[in-house]
Parts: sequence; C-alpha cells; structure tokens
Amino acid sequence: MAATTKSATTAPKAKAAVNGGVKKAPPGRKLKGGKASTAMAKMQAYFREHRAEFSSLAFKDQQKELGKLWKAAPENPKNAASS
Repeated sequence: MAATTKSATTAPKAKAAVNGGVKKAPPGRKLKGGKASTAMAKMQAYFREHRAEFSSLAFKDQQKELGKLWKAAPENPKNAASS
C-alpha cells in the first residue's frame, strides 16, 4: 500500500499579514488625526522652545512646569478656541 502523505512544501500556507499588522478603522469611523495631531505638534514645539528655562530641574519636573505654562499659553489651541 502506497503512502499518500503530502510533503511540507504543499501544505497550505498561513495567511500573510495585510498592511504590516496595522489596523484600519472600520467603515464609517474616522481615524484620529487632523486637529488632535496638530495640537500635539504645537505642544511639542512649545516644550522644545521653553525647555531651557527649566534646565536646572529634572526632566519629570521640567515636564510638569512646561505643562502648567502650556495650559495658559496663547499657542494652545484650547485657549485660542475659548477666546
């Protein structure tokens, strides 16, 4: 009786990851971006510009102080919207 086994090369292949494993939003839903991304970029630029003012502090404390300044800054989109 002859064996009818399949070789390893003819075995079904696993489905390849589509889009490199990046999830897409379901139809009808929007991805985060636009205003949120712009606000984050503005905050990072503000922190970069003002970090030298707190160079004597540890990084964690710098972030706290910069955050306090950012909340009241006119560059902050939340403050511009409320004006």
